[in-house]
Amino acid sequence: MKKIVALILNGEGLETQRLKRALEGASVIIAADGGANYCRQQNLQPHYIIGDLDSINQEWKDQFKNSKMMYIADQYSTDLEKALTLAESLQPHRLRVLNATGRRGDHTIANLLFLAQFNKKVEVEVIDNFGRLTFLEAGVHRFNLPAGQTVSFLSFGAVKNLTLSGFQYPLQKETFEDFFVGMSNVTQESPCVVSFDSGTLIMYEVERFE
Repeated sequence: MKKIVALILNGEGLETQRLKRALEGASVIIAADGGANYCRQQNLQPHYIIGDLDSINQEWKDQFKNSKMMYIADQYSTDLEKALTLAESLQPHRLRVLNATGRRGDHTIANLLFLAQFNKKVEVEVIDNFGRLTFLEAGVHRFNLPAGQTVSFLSFGAVKNLTLSGFQYPLQKETFEDFFVGMSNVTQESPCVVSFDSGTLIMYEVERFE
């Protein structure tokens, strides 16, 4: 069985039902600093709380007496970087990150940059209230998605020979020298195929919840 580590950050909080689904299959839960406040609101006991702990409400610390507190005062690394170091030591097959986006824009961008880099070591998925974000490295990727699924693709840098097949808006070996933005494409057949020779793509699957 693949080991999944869930990492809870201090961005916009998942709705309760979304949280329950996101934690399914996770064997370890890490809260990065202010993510512990969100855990407290959700009556959730993380296995680890890590960071400089400056975002944690002091009145709530008693609730986490069964959590391992890892105080790291280093101001030259973010709480996410500290949490990623811990997560890597746990040797997961997948890192599932919650509450990584929303609130401060600079935090959101920094989080995605750090996670894109970490994805080169461990598979990363980011869950928010509207869908699921993953990072694709150069190569061929096949996805069994239902027809009509909305999917966006973005990159922070160049992407070479990008091909999208099985989508409403296909591409055939297109190169984008600076960045790529392909918003709200729609799947038409399965499997869908994404391939490219260099760069990193962000793939965002919009999910509908009744």
